[in-house]
Amino acid sequence: MIIHCKKLKSLLKYLFFCLTSTLFLWQCASIQSPSGGPKDLEAPTVIYSYPTDGETDIKPKKIEIKFDEFVVLKNLSNELFISPPLNSNPNIYQKGKSLFIEVKEELNPNSTYTFNFGKGIADLNEGNVLENYSLVFSTGAEIDSAQLNGMIHSCPDRKLPDNLLVGAYKKNNFNRDSTIFQKRPNYISIPDQNGYFEMKQMRTGNYELIAFEDVNGDYLYSGSPERIAFSEELIQLNDSLTKNLWLFQEEEKELKIVDGNFDGNQLKWVCNKNIESFELKMVPEVDFFSKIDSNNLLIWPVFDTTDSLQVTVAIEGQTDTMMVYEKTDKKGSIGIIAPSNEYLKKGSNYTLATSSPILRVERSKMKLLIDTTAIDFLTLENTFELDLEFDVEENKKYQIIFEPGALVGPNNMVNDSSKISFFTKEESALANLKINLQTSSEAYFIEILKDGNVLEKCESSKNLYFENLLPGPYELRLVIDSNKDGKWTPGDYFTNTLPEKVYYYLKPLDLRANWELEIDWEL
Repeated sequence: MIIHCKKLKSLLKYLFFCLTSTLFLWQCASIQSPSGGPKDLEAPTVIYSYPTDGETDIKPKKIEIKFDEFVVLKNLSNELFISPPLNSNPNIYQKGKSLFIEVKEELNPNSTYTFNFGKGIADLNEGNVLENYSLVFSTGAEIDSAQLNGMIHSCPDRKLPDNLLVGAYKKNNFNRDSTIFQKRPNYISIPDQNGYFEMKQMRTGNYELIAFEDVNGDYLYSGSPERIAFSEELIQLNDSLTKNLWLFQEEEKELKIVDGNFDGNQLKWVCNKNIESFELKMVPEVDFFSKIDSNNLLIWPVFDTTDSLQVTVAIEGQTDTMMVYEKTDKKGSIGIIAPSNEYLKKGSNYTLATSSPILRVERSKMKLLIDTTAIDFLTLENTFELDLEFDVEENKKYQIIFEPGALVGPNNMVNDSSKISFFTKEESALANLKINLQTSSEAYFIEILKDGNVLEKCESSKNLYFENLLPGPYELRLVIDSNKDGKWTPGDYFTNTLPEKVYYYLKPLDLRANWELEIDWEL
C-alpha cells in the first residue's frame, strides 16, 4: 500500500512537469508582434491592373486592381472620380488583395477614361494612403493627351466652397443653353484648396468651360443656390491651355416676397434678392419710417391717430397686404450697434448705428468718459445713425454710457441701458501701408480687411495709401469696378456677363508699429 502511494506521487510530479514544460514551449513558439523595428510608412503598391494603365481599344465591364498587400477603402464612393463621368454609379467591392469595379453601362466609343481614386485607398495595418492613384485607358485607338488647367478666384469672398468642380462640355458652337442644367460634363476636375485645377487626357476640340458648386453631387448646375464660374467664350484646346475663372453666386432673376411679419412696432418683408425700390400704401394714411437692408424692407408706422392699419407694399411688381394693430403692451426698444472695430483714428467721429429710427436724443442721459473723466461732446443724428463729435486724444480709453431713454424713437420706443468702449493710439504705435499698383484697369477700388471685415477703401482716383492702422495681419482685396458704382457686381450666365473680377494680394500683410510698409502689386 505504501509503495503504491509513492508511485502515485511520482506520477503526479511527472504529469505536472510535462504540463508546465508544454505551456512554456507553447508560449515561446507562439506568434508575437515584433517589439521594435521601423514603422511601415509605405502606401500600397499596384502590382497588376485590368485594363493596364494606358491601354487602348478596350471596353471593360469589370476593372481589377491588385495590390501588394491587403487594403482598406476609405470613403471610396466619394473619393473615386471618373472622367468622363458615368451615368450610373459602378459597383465596387474587394476580394483578397484586389479591388473590383463593375461598370453598369456601355462606355463611350473613342474616349479616354480616367479613374482617379483620390485618398480612398490605404493599407490595412498602418492606414498609409495611396494618394491620387489614377488608371487611364481608352476605348479608342489612342490615349488623348491635351491638357487644360487654371485657377478659380472666388468673388467677392476669398474662401472657395466645398463640393466645387470644373467641367468641360464639348461643343461646336457657342451658345448659352440648358446643357449645364441637364447634361454632365465631358471632362471633370476637382480643384485643390487654393483653386488650382487641371484636366488631362482630353481630346482636342472646342469646349465650354464651367466651374460650379455641386451641392447635390449630381454633376449638374442647379442655379443660383450654387455658385458658378464660366469662360465668356469657347475654349479651343489643341495641346495645353491655361484659363482662369471667377466664381460667384448669381442673383435670382425674379424678385419674390418670401416672408412678411409685424412685431408690434416694425413691419418686415424678406425677399429672395436685394431690393432696389418699393411703394407703400396705408389705410388710414400715417407717417412712417423705412429702411432697405439688402433683401429686407423694414417699415415703422407711427400710431398717433389710429391703432390699426391696412398696409400694402409693392416691391418690383410683387405685392403683399397685412392688417396690423398697435400693441401697447409691446413697446419695443432701440438697439445701439457699435462699430466692429474698437479702434478710433484721430480726427474721426465715432459713429453708432441703431436698429430702429431715432426721433430725439436726450443728451442728459448720455455720458462720454476718458478713463473715468466726463468730457464734452456734440451729437449729430440722422434716422439710423448717431455721430459723436469731440476732441480726440491719443492713446486714451473711452466709454459711452447710455441711460434708458437717451434715444427716443416712434411709438415711444427707447433704448435700454448700455455701455460701449473704444480706444485711440499714439502715432508711434501705428502702421502705414503704401501700394504701388500696376494694372491696365482704370476703374477699381482696393479694400483693406481685418478678420474678413472691410476697414477702409481706396478709390482708383486717389492715392493708394492706408495710414494709422493698428499693427497686425491684414488682407488686401482689389475689385475691378467696371460699372463704376463703387461696389462689386455679380455676373449672369445666360446673358454671358462676367462678374466684376476680384483679386487678393497673394499673402497676408504683417504691419508693424511705427513702420510704413511699401508693396508692389502687379495684377
